Amino acid sequence: MKNVIGMVLALFFILGCSSKHIEVKEDRSFSSPKKSSSVLYHYAKDNIAAQGTKSGYYPLENHLDSLSARIVLAYAATKSIKLQYFTFHSDPAGKLLGKALVDAADRGVKIEILIDDIALGDHDHSIAVANDHKNISIRVFNPTNARGALHNVEIGLNSDTLGRRMHNKSFIVDNSMAVFGGRNIGDIYFGLNKDDYFVDNDILVAGPLVNKLTYAFNLYFASKFSVDFMHIAKASVEELKKGKKKYAETLASPEFKHFKKVVLNRPFVDAFRKKKLALYFAKAELYYDGPNKIGTAPDDRTYHIKGKIDKKYMPKKSFVIVNPYFIPDDEMMAHFKTLRAQGVEISVLTNSLESTDGEWVYAYYSLKQEALLKMGVKLYEIYPSAFSEALKNQAYNLHKKTPRSTLHAKTMIIDGRYFVIGSRNLDPRSRNLNTEMVAVIESVELSKHEKKVFDILTEPEHAYELKLVCDGNDNCEVRWYAVIEGKEVVFDSDGDAGFIDKMFVFFSRILPVEDLL
Repeated sequence: MKNVIGMVLALFFILGCSSKHIEVKEDRSFSSPKKSSSVLYHYAKDNIAAQGTKSGYYPLENHLDSLSARIVLAYAATKSIKLQYFTFHSDPAGKLLGKALVDAADRGVKIEILIDDIALGDHDHSIAVANDHKNISIRVFNPTNARGALHNVEIGLNSDTLGRRMHNKSFIVDNSMAVFGGRNIGDIYFGLNKDDYFVDNDILVAGPLVNKLTYAFNLYFASKFSVDFMHIAKASVEELKKGKKKYAETLASPEFKHFKKVVLNRPFVDAFRKKKLALYFAKAELYYDGPNKIGTAPDDRTYHIKGKIDKKYMPKKSFVIVNPYFIPDDEMMAHFKTLRAQGVEISVLTNSLESTDGEWVYAYYSLKQEALLKMGVKLYEIYPSAFSEALKNQAYNLHKKTPRSTLHAKTMIIDGRYFVIGSRNLDPRSRNLNTEMVAVIESVELSKHEKKVFDILTEPEHAYELKLVCDGNDNCEVRWYAVIEGKEVVFDSDGDAGFIDKMFVFFSRILPVEDLL
């Protein structure tokens, strides 16, 4: 027994004292084109090149459209595909996009993939198989030394460095069109997971903003924290044979063929193929943390988005926020208070305790609910049953099971004029530890469209509305108002969550871990 304990302690010591980052010696040099390419512009209904500094945008709040957009862009690619994600799952949705990427690589398209290492510890062999393709280059951001079962152990023991991740998300084709927003790649983001569904939002971009996305990707791909996968793992000849055989079997399965047919029969795909894709045109700015953010102190703002965003976007009339992980710090609370004093209407949609996949986040957000409501901020929390019946009845749902809905979208609407979309959560981790990126699009028409999306998300059948109930002595309590199965109901504590979840949140509030969330 003593020997076992000694070995465990030695292992922890070795992992804890190992090199904090696997990295190249310095950032690599890179070059980006001076302007976006027009090679894919002909798929749009209007003349994109004639719009000058404006880019075109197609909203992708529908999960199937979001997946189909990536796939048809991959099939339309002529020279390059660059994709950057926090996670890329090897499930049916991942394989469907993977097939389009491999087909493009077989045509000679150069594919560059940058994936954060957070979920890769057990997938080195399958990644190595893909990386063996002569036209596919895979790099991993901030990888661990230990792989497999010890991957997460090393991250836990080095949370100050390896716990800091790349959360950016973009899919760029030919420096001409791109998909950008909140979704990673996996079944849970595209309505395929039988247990959970992430309510999310993306946007297709065509025009000058794509060149800015390309530059941001190249900056990260060249970063010293982005390691060529060949230095992490290589596939043997036998692994290559097994991997390709298993991949072929998946593609030949009836379930996979059925899902592919549904995805490629979307109205978006029809409009794209007929070259009638209708776009909103507007100017935009792209903001992102520098990759070196993860190598600096959390309070060092040198590489942070914070401070870079133009002050002209300060709300003057209305401020609509959709964010799954919402923990306003003291600065944000003071900002809200100032805006409310100026008459700015503020509405926030986040997760309820029942819908969240981050109970710790909810625990700290819930401490601010009363103060926000007293300011006059409108608070909404999505139901776990939101949109579940629609998902259950969709043609591709072979499980016929009702999944739990969880909010994952990260958007804002400012004064009905600016639409903000990207990867950035409103929590300490996104502010101080991880890297993020957002776009600010100046378009009244697009903002109107996204406000309609917000109005649907916050309908009483889809979300709680939180309100204060106060007595004559100004003693107030938060109430959760809802319409469930056609009946108006009111809950007095964290919605309709179970006793165990409520107790978890109650005790979580007293632990000093907010800065890590």
